[in-house]
Amino acid sequence: MSRIFLLLNDPLVAGRMRSLIDALPGLEVVGWVATLAQARQRLPAARADLVLADLQLADGWFSGLLAEMANSVRYGRPKALAVTLSLDDSQLLETLAQGADGYFVQGHSPQALATAIEQALAGGAEMAPAIARQVKAHFDALAWDRTDCIGEEANPLHPTPSERQLLQWIAEGFLAHEIARDLRVSTREVARRVRLLYRKLQFDRRTATLSLQLA
Repeated sequence: MSRIFLLLNDPLVAGRMRSLIDALPGLEVVGWVATLAQARQRLPAARADLVLADLQLADGWFSGLLAEMANSVRYGRPKALAVTLSLDDSQLLETLAQGADGYFVQGHSPQALATAIEQALAGGAEMAPAIARQVKAHFDALAWDRTDCIGEEANPLHPTPSERQLLQWIAEGFLAHEIARDLRVSTREVARRVRLLYRKLQFDRRTATLSLQLA
């Protein structure tokens, strides 16, 4: 049984989410809080496998807690899904860059919620065209020095040509099953590759932050 912890502002939304999740086989909600302070107190004891959280809480941004979760074992290293009202929210990409494993757009179908949770727990993620364009633009804007690099293996934490192609396909609106068919892989494998792109985005952002701190 996978344990889900809710960090959501609105108790009505939290109640609906809880009902939907508890109705799904293999999932149970083990707690709900509305603030980051409450999450810091209760999350360590919840032994959650996944945290489902609003981008912004009354006392701060979820991205801040993600940074703490990445650097402390007291939280148990759960997966994390960001809940957003819109894919156009600029904070969504920042939250993905800080360590979120994916996202769920509030108001989408219960099946979409189930899929997002399943993918996150399995190490995968989805990426909408709007997010793919932002991620692609971020990496395209980087002036990587490749003068001493040979082939894709030289920079394993930078997007490879095949990963850039994947971003391009998603940005153009191709669906996961269409990409899977063309690549002759499963949709689960496409989701895994998307999650790897998020991880590379996270590595890049954290490296950039560390560089600024050391400068």
